Amino acid sequence: MTGSVSVLLAGMAGTAPLAIGLGVALLGCVALLAQPFLGLATLAVFAHLDAVEKTLFGFLPVSAFKLLSGLTVLAILLNGPRLRRNIHDALREPVIVAGVCLVAIGFVSAIFAEDKAMALSSLQKLLSLLLLPFLVVVLADTPRRVALLICVLVATSVASALILGADFALGVQLFAQSDAATTARTVEGVSRSSGGSDYNPTTAASLMLVGVVVALSHAMETRQRRVLLLMAVAIGTGALILSFARSAALSFSVVALLIGWRHRHARFAVPVAGLVLLMMIAALPLIPAEYWQRLSSFFGGAADHTLGRRMTYNIIGLDLFTRNPLLGLGPGNFVHHFTDPEYRHLPGRTMLGRELHNMYLSVLVQYGLIGGAAYFAMLIAAMRHLGAVIRHPASEAMRVQAVALRFGLFAYLLVSLFLPNEYTKYSWLLPGIAAALHRCNRLAWEGA
Repeated sequence: MTGSVSVLLAGMAGTAPLAIGLGVALLGCVALLAQPFLGLATLAVFAHLDAVEKTLFGFLPVSAFKLLSGLTVLAILLNGPRLRRNIHDALREPVIVAGVCLVAIGFVSAIFAEDKAMALSSLQKLLSLLLLPFLVVVLADTPRRVALLICVLVATSVASALILGADFALGVQLFAQSDAATTARTVEGVSRSSGGSDYNPTTAASLMLVGVVVALSHAMETRQRRVLLLMAVAIGTGALILSFARSAALSFSVVALLIGWRHRHARFAVPVAGLVLLMMIAALPLIPAEYWQRLSSFFGGAADHTLGRRMTYNIIGLDLFTRNPLLGLGPGNFVHHFTDPEYRHLPGRTMLGRELHNMYLSVLVQYGLIGGAAYFAMLIAAMRHLGAVIRHPASEAMRVQAVALRFGLFAYLLVSLFLPNEYTKYSWLLPGIAAALHRCNRLAWEGA
């Protein structure tokens, strides 16, 4: 009643756009409170397309992602009796328990951190990220809902790929707003795009990579929607090239070969492999020359200093880890120590703080061996869940989803060797989906 009066008063005041906006917002809140999964699905979309989110809802005084997360939690509390078993299972889920342990260790590590403000900021980010797998396990409680979240991974990759292609063709940034996303250029002078993401282009490419690999694996496992999925793979592969992300290219090549090896005994494996090879050869003239120059830096064929600079990051990280092996430097504190004068003579060391471009070493440096054990346990638990579903699937559809998600998660973990992804949303969303799929598979067997 109060909401209806607010909309009516806004309309009478002559502010029609405000009235329409309030009406849509109220309808959205009602739908969310009645069906909390809608909030989770939207969060999964914006986990990748955060630049689109900021374009649409940048006028809000707080982040739309945080606001929606809070509303989704509120909806869960209001639906508490109905979701009681889901909440109970989520609190016992190894992925979430390991995440809680990491946060607890992070608080202890932060006590000894030199930059307390940076540690507190990173802990706040970690807490909000931990909410993602919890929401997934609680709300993605049916095979259909888990399948929808996996579809979101593919759909958002295609959407971001199309935006990236438009950015490249038009020479503009349609949605990206952050400095990291809008100022990136290759050493050859090519402006890079993050597509629908506000992460830097390399990190954005790692998100896109997940959807492309999931689509490719799914298309190879079953004939259902194969044409659409292969179209998604083609669009995403083109966008990965235009992202100029070497780490994504390397990871995609490795995982594509693994997928091909898995299906090497298929009936049409040889002719399909030959057709793919011919298509790749035909597409070579369409690939920008700057892309080949960028890839040649792997073999010392281009004057790209960024690879050597990342090696310096790792050298500094290893040194800092040996000084604080148990609890680490504290959350987010690598950036603070990166500028220590003792590292001033290392090549590529700058006066501005930089992140450690290796997720695994970065976690060890910040949280030590104890925190690292918790974080790695979360990732291992996710992979074990998918393996369990593949070995004992309750349905063929769930087996296919588990295989596709396992390849997608593996591709993401592989590319994270070169990126500081511990605070990236997909690092927490993907294990959450794996845990939800495993739970649904277990419940299906129990109900059989």
